Amino acid sequence: MSASVTATPSRILVVDDEVGPRESLRMLLKPAYQVKTASSGPAALEEIPRFRPDLVILDIKMAEMDGLEVLRRVKQLDPTIEAVMITAYASLETVKLALTHGAFEYLIKPFSRQNLDDVVRRALLRRHSDLGRRGQVARLVDEMRALAAKTSELEEAARREAAEQALRVTQLSLLREISRTIVTKLDPAELMASVTEQLQSALGYDSVRIVSHATPPRAGDAGVVCPIRDAEGSLGYLVVDNRNMRRPIDPRERELLEMLAEYLAIAVRNARLYGDLAETERSLERLVACAGEAIITVDAEDRIRAWNPAAERIFAMSAADAIGRPVTDVLLGADYAEAKRRLAAGTATHAFETRCAAGATSASALAVTLSALHGRHGSLEGLIAIVRDITLQRELESQLHQSEKLAALGQLAGGIAHDFNNLLQAILGYAQLMKQNPDNADLVERSLNVVETAAIDGSETVRRIQQFARLRPDEPFIRVDLPQIVHDAVAITRPRWEERTARDNRPLELRLALDPVPVINGRPAELTEMTTNLILNALDAMPDGGTLTITTRGAPAGSVTLTVSDTGVGMSEEVRRRAFEPFFSTKGDAGSGLGLAMAYSIAKRHGGEIRVESEPGRGATFTLTFPVVTEGTHRTNRRTPVAPRRHARVLVVDDDTQVLAILTELTQSVGHAVTSAASGAAALELFEPGRFDVVLTNVGMAGMNGWELAHRLRARDRDVAILFITGWGLREEDRGRLTALGIHRCLFKPVGPAELDVAIQAAVNGR
Repeated sequence: MSASVTATPSRILVVDDEVGPRESLRMLLKPAYQVKTASSGPAALEEIPRFRPDLVILDIKMAEMDGLEVLRRVKQLDPTIEAVMITAYASLETVKLALTHGAFEYLIKPFSRQNLDDVVRRALLRRHSDLGRRGQVARLVDEMRALAAKTSELEEAARREAAEQALRVTQLSLLREISRTIVTKLDPAELMASVTEQLQSALGYDSVRIVSHATPPRAGDAGVVCPIRDAEGSLGYLVVDNRNMRRPIDPRERELLEMLAEYLAIAVRNARLYGDLAETERSLERLVACAGEAIITVDAEDRIRAWNPAAERIFAMSAADAIGRPVTDVLLGADYAEAKRRLAAGTATHAFETRCAAGATSASALAVTLSALHGRHGSLEGLIAIVRDITLQRELESQLHQSEKLAALGQLAGGIAHDFNNLLQAILGYAQLMKQNPDNADLVERSLNVVETAAIDGSETVRRIQQFARLRPDEPFIRVDLPQIVHDAVAITRPRWEERTARDNRPLELRLALDPVPVINGRPAELTEMTTNLILNALDAMPDGGTLTITTRGAPAGSVTLTVSDTGVGMSEEVRRRAFEPFFSTKGDAGSGLGLAMAYSIAKRHGGEIRVESEPGRGATFTLTFPVVTEGTHRTNRRTPVAPRRHARVLVVDDDTQVLAILTELTQSVGHAVTSAASGAAALELFEPGRFDVVLTNVGMAGMNGWELAHRLRARDRDVAILFITGWGLREEDRGRLTALGIHRCLFKPVGPAELDVAIQAAVNGR
C-alpha cells in the first residue's frame, strides 16, 4: 500500500453492513491511512461530523439504508468528501446513479489490492487538490526555491517528473470521462464510436479501433493491442495505432489502455445484454400484438393499463378508449371481483366464464384466465387477463346438442312408423269387422276394446316423442317411478334394436330386472331422455349382438340405483376417463360426443351420481344413483279443495271437421253446452262477451290460427277463459306467450272426456 499524499495520513471511513468485507478493507488500508468503519448508513452519517473523513468507501447494497442514499446524504453534509462505491452487481443503472450522485469511482467485487490502492490514491489526490490549493501554492513556491538551487540536471529531472505527473493526471481524467461514457451508452455502435473518438482526440493517436476479431491483430512498433474479455470469454480487441506520428506509446499509457479494456469488457457485455433484452421485448410485443386472445393488463386499482389488438376486436373498443378505464367496463363486475378475491387469497391463476359488461361488445360468452402480478413483498400489484370470445363455440355446442336430439329422433322415425302402422292395422281391421258384423255384440265389444287400446298406445308413443323433443312444457320436479322411466325408454328404443336384429341376424337380448323402488324427485322427460341415451349407447357398443341388462334396486342411505350393462366392445382406461366429456366420441363421424355428456348433466341436475366400469372386450356398466323422496316431501303435498261441478257454455273451434265433431260430442257427453266453429273467423262471428264461459280452440289452423284468435278474443273480452288444444306440441319460446294471453291451459291431442272435463272445470272455477 502506497503512502498518503500528505504528511498527515488521510482519513478514510469504510461503510459495509457485512463484517467480513468491512474488516478486510480496514486491514488493507490501516498501514497507510487513518481508518474507521461503520456497519450501516445511519452509523456512518453520525460518524462523519466527528471523524471528518477525506474519503468514504461505501457498499452499494445494504439492508437498512442502501449505499446510494448514504452517498446522497454525505454529499449534503460535505460536498468535498470523495466517495468510492463498491458493488458485487455490475448493474448499469446502479453505476449510473452512483456517478450521477457524485461518486468518484466504483469497484466491482472481487477487486485486487492494486485496484483498491490506485482508486484510493486518485480519490485522495483530487480531494487534496481541491482543498489544499493554498497549501499547494506555498509548497510550489518552496519547491521552486529549492529547484532554483539545484543543478540544471535536477531542474530538468523535476520538469520531466512534473510533466509525467501532469500526463498521468490527464490520462486518469480521460479514463474517468470515458468510464462515464461507458456507463451511459448502451447502444454498441454508439458506445464504440464515442470511446474511440475520445481516445484519439485526447491522446493524439493516429487511430483507435475496437474490433471483434477472434484472432488478435498485429500491433506493430508504434501500436498497442489490448484484449477485451470478461469471465465468459473474449469480446474483441482495443487497437491503438501511432505509426504516422512515430511516437512510442508510454508504458503508463499502455497501463491506461489495458485498464480501459477492462471497463470496455463490462460495457460491451452489458450492451449485448441490452440488445438481447431489447430484442426479447420486441418479440414479446409482437407476440402480444399477434395473439388471437385479448391480453389486458390491469393495475392494483382495477384500471386497464395495456390493451392488445385482439382486445380491440373482441370488445370493439380502441386502445386509446380502453386504457385508463375500469376493467369492469368490459368484464362483468361480479365475476371479476370473485376471481380477484381468489387471486388475492394466493391462487396463481383463475379461469372462469363470464359475459361482457352491458354494451361493451357483441360477444355473449367469454372465457377469461386471470393471473396475479405480485410485488416484492407478496402484495397484489396488478393482474393480467387473457380473454377468449367463445360465443360461436357455445352456439355450436347448442346446435350440436340439438343435432344429437334430432339424430336420435331420426333413428327412431322408422321404428315409430312401424309401431303406428301396426296400430292402424289393428284399428282399421277391427273397424271393418264391426261394419261387417254390426249385430255381433261380442265382436263389437272386443273390437272396440282393441281400437281403444291401440289409440291409447299411439297417443303414449306421441307423448314420449314430444317430451323427448321438448315440445311439451318442462315439468316441475314430481314424484317419479324409476322402473316406469325404464319402460318408457325401452318403448322408444325397442323398434331400433328389433330392426337391427331382423336386418343383421345378430341377436340382441334385453333383460329387465326392475325391482320396485322408492320414488324419486325429477322430470320424467329428462330422465327418459337420459335412459334413452344410455340404451342407444349400449346398442352401438354391441355391433355383433349381445345382451343389454337394465336393473333398478334400492340402495343404502335413502337412495336408488339404475344400472345399464352391455356385453359389447368395452372401453380402454383412457376412453373410460373421458367418457362423459362433451364432444368426445369414439364413433368418428357417426357420433357427436354429446349422448353420455347429456346423461351426465341430467343425472347431476337430479342430484344423482353416474359412474362407468368397463374393460376392453368385456362390455360396460353404467350405474346411476338418485336420492329418494323424503318424508318431508310427502308432508308438503296439500290436498286441493274440490270445487262444485259446473255446466259450462263452451265454444269449440277446429278447422278439421272430424276433430271438431268428436270434440263437440266429447264435451257434450260430460254435460256442457257446446257451440262449434270450423275456423277462427267463424268463431269471431259467433263470439259475444258474456255468451260463453270457455273457448276451446285448436292452435294450428289455416287462415287464422289459435294464437291470432286468442289475441282478438282478448281485445273483446279480458275475462273469458281460453283453452288451447294441439297435436303439434309447444316450443320453449311459446310458454311466455301463453301467460301473456292468459291461456288457462294447453291440452295435447288426443284427449278423453275425463281430461277434457277437468280442464273445463278448472277454467270456469279460475284454477
